Amino acid sequence: MHRVTLPQLFENMEEATIGAWLKNEGDLIEIGAPLCELITEKTTLELPAESAGILRLVLAPAKSVVPAGFVLALIGDANEDLSKLEAEVRLENSALSTKNEGSGEIEITGLSVPSTVAQSAAPGDVSANASRVRATPAARRAAKVAGVSLEDVAAKFPGKVLGEDDIKAFSA
Repeated sequence: MHRVTLPQLFENMEEATIGAWLKNEGDLIEIGAPLCELITEKTTLELPAESAGILRLVLAPAKSVVPAGFVLALIGDANEDLSKLEAEVRLENSALSTKNEGSGEIEITGLSVPSTVAQSAAPGDVSANASRVRATPAARRAAKVAGVSLEDVAAKFPGKVLGEDDIKAFSA
């Protein structure tokens, strides 16, 4: 079983946003085939597969922000048992997310959400996942510099993945 991890594409890259998955679970994957889009502060690119097989499990859904080193998916044979490996990888990802976030975020069913939301939500409550503000890493930094709340900006641009331009427009 091959782990598809988010590579550190440049020296100061800490995280990336998963744009869209270009392959679905169960698809046959060839080496070099584009798996998903990655959105970083500096660029948007397609992540190529480093191994061939079947895309068995996607661990980072589209629009999620994940740290470098995060296991995005598993590629392997159709007959391989995933149960033990899946639990192990989810635990590793959760520890990596908590360590790198530093903002009190924890892992819930593959999505990072603020720990205050996670604690107030009942298990399986989908609304907890919906309350996470979707923003690019550059937008998050711009909001910190400008001293504005991402929640306030998101209210002005509902349903949108916030970009640095949205933060500048809100601040003006």
